[in-house]
Amino acid sequence: MKTWRTGYLRFSVYTLYSLRRYGMADAEPPPLAIITGGTSGIGLAVASRLMEDGYDVIVTGRNEERGAQAINQLRSCHENQNAAFLALQSTSWSDYGKLAEMVRGRQVHAVVASAAFGLQAHVTDTDPATFLEIMSVNVAAPLYLVEVLRPRLANPSSVVLISSDAGIDGEQALGAYSVSKAALNMLGRMMALDLAPQVRVNVVCPGDTVPGMRYLLRPGESERAADDYLGWTLPPRQRLGTARDTAELVAFLVSPRSDFMVGSVTVIDGGSRAGRPDVMHPPDGKHS
Repeated sequence: MKTWRTGYLRFSVYTLYSLRRYGMADAEPPPLAIITGGTSGIGLAVASRLMEDGYDVIVTGRNEERGAQAINQLRSCHENQNAAFLALQSTSWSDYGKLAEMVRGRQVHAVVASAAFGLQAHVTDTDPATFLEIMSVNVAAPLYLVEVLRPRLANPSSVVLISSDAGIDGEQALGAYSVSKAALNMLGRMMALDLAPQVRVNVVCPGDTVPGMRYLLRPGESERAADDYLGWTLPPRQRLGTARDTAELVAFLVSPRSDFMVGSVTVIDGGSRAGRPDVMHPPDGKHS
């Protein structure tokens, strides 16, 4: 059974000084965004994209070394904005107080919950402890994150939960993960009802996103076989998604341009769920 983790951490601080540059006396400090699971993949892409829009960011990630690398990358690309890293364990609820302390004196304008934990196994083959861990990281942790930050959330502000298209249709090979993402989709809607109108909550469900398709590779499978498989499973857009694709959608959802979007569950998958394509007569002439 294969596992992956994003943003499942123990507490420590890489750097705080940059976020202290702006005191409460300043009239309009830059908006502040918090991104969990922000040291790689979609989370890191979101952090970079929001910094393009003038945000200071706090990212969480797996370990201090990767956190330092992420911060260096963000700062090198966005010299006029501030970035800080915080490591915390997603299911160690007492650690979230450290995050609240870190943003003391600042309002939080955007929260993006991107940290996740998954297991490649059928749900009936998942032991109870692992199932509960997946639900805790993927569902309970985003809820508690927002609750802890709630006193610091600006009016208006935005929360975006990064879910998955597996939470829409389900994937048998990712059984417990699919269940957790379906629950996260409904959590986003319930939070949207509770927190409106001050806070807009929306959910994003990415489809197959590179390098996320790597879990499909079997031991010993050749790259050629993998390319053939991916070629047959490309969405109508004829490419896999990228972290930047999702980051662009998140940037829209946290901006005033999406002011009337509340409680939405938006799929970004290149058309994979638009319908079943004609595999008998594909455009390139191949047939099944």
